[in-house]
Amino acid sequence: MDASLETLVVAAYVFACSLSIPRPGPAGLISDPELIALAVAQAITGLVSDRQFLGTIGRLLPGWFPHLPDQTQFNRRLRRLTPWTAAVQLSVAELVATGDVRLVDGTLLGCANYPGCASKSEFAGHASYGYCASKSQWYWGMRLLLITDRAGTPLGYDLRPANENEREGVYVLASAHPNTVLFADAGHRGREHHDSLALVGVQLIVPDKHQLGKRPVTEITKARIRLIIESVFSTLKRQMRMEDHLAKTLPGLAQRIIQRLLALTLAILLNTLLGRPPRALAAYDGR
Repeated sequence: MDASLETLVVAAYVFACSLSIPRPGPAGLISDPELIALAVAQAITGLVSDRQFLGTIGRLLPGWFPHLPDQTQFNRRLRRLTPWTAAVQLSVAELVATGDVRLVDGTLLGCANYPGCASKSEFAGHASYGYCASKSQWYWGMRLLLITDRAGTPLGYDLRPANENEREGVYVLASAHPNTVLFADAGHRGREHHDSLALVGVQLIVPDKHQLGKRPVTEITKARIRLIIESVFSTLKRQMRMEDHLAKTLPGLAQRIIQRLLALTLAILLNTLLGRPPRALAAYDGR
């Protein structure tokens, strides 16, 4: 076994076959596990356009998928398979996740940028305007919340309006991980938030205030741990091009997020088995 696109796609197909996926009507020429494997291949190669990906996969994996769906069928069936893709991702994550340290953070995803999108877009009623302080930029879209372990394995995610405070979503995600230590950013300071998480068995660790240029060693350690989840977001946004998701609806956005999380989780599993750095993904993009 080696680190390659072929190995990643086979792993996705094998894990997808472990699920019983109900399908209305007659069986298609391409099965649901094959579609989940295709979704993983699309995510890891960073080919956002379904049309471009379906035209390229035959060259990347010649002979592997003789009956490719058209663009519309591919998009529609993957959206229907989102719950089972999420189930595959969580089952793989349970095999990889280690330790009692968890990291949580959020990032903004733009959903539309044309005049009147707040009322005309399919995201109307779900998305909102939010401000990204690190980029000094406003977004109209959603906020993705993600919780990982110390290696960066995605263990849960949530989608919230861009202007919504992260605390409620973080509480929901952290509640599934009792008896853990949770590292979060400075936006989670506050006794009430700390105490509410303590009630579900989660110890919250946030950066303490300090003078500029006089950061204690303990704060440096906290920052280094939080860099892991920042690296995960960087991988999702840059290598897998999550910011250019092209989703037109909320179910479409959820599907595009979970296919990237599944690809990342499978790559971490394979890298762990091969003794490679957990988030070294360049070997899997088929280039």
